[in-house]
Amino acid sequence: MVDESGRLRLLGSAVAGAAFGVVLAVLVASSWLTTTTALLVGVGVPAGIAGAAIGVWTQLRAWRAAGGYERSAAVQRWVAEQRVPPGVTADEWVPALQAQADREGAGWGKIVLCVLWTAMTLSMADQHGPLLTGLLVALWVGIGAWSALWVVPRARAARALLRRGVATEPFPTEPRPTES
Repeated sequence: MVDESGRLRLLGSAVAGAAFGVVLAVLVASSWLTTTTALLVGVGVPAGIAGAAIGVWTQLRAWRAAGGYERSAAVQRWVAEQRVPPGVTADEWVPALQAQADREGAGWGKIVLCVLWTAMTLSMADQHGPLLTGLLVALWVGIGAWSALWVVPRARAARALLRRGVATEPFPTEPRPTES
């Protein structure tokens, strides 16, 4: 069952997908037509709807690959709290936290690409006009900011939790026998 946090994440995925769809469609169409509000509405709205659907589908697919929404939310909670609950086996938490930690490289890659794409967009402002240039810059800055403020810090927190290790049984139930 998807809770409020999950619904907000789906909404965010839809908004990001819609923004990307609009910008991509208008960018391609502006190669042949002048960028106007009519172009933005006529081409951008259907592309935005398709992009929103793709964004939601991508998020649902990511949750499914992570073992479902509840599992994904549990791993995010472990990272936020910097602890894995007792009773969760190492076979379960190590791969889940490793997957979270591996996202750091992707986050930094997005940041670098966003800086390059923003510079490229600004260098082509005279070809695209202020409307499309503004949309592109906003998209690149948004993607870069998301990576810098959410993806990379979460990945680093997961890596720190992995490095520190987690005791799956914090208190032994019986004293260990000593060898004679």
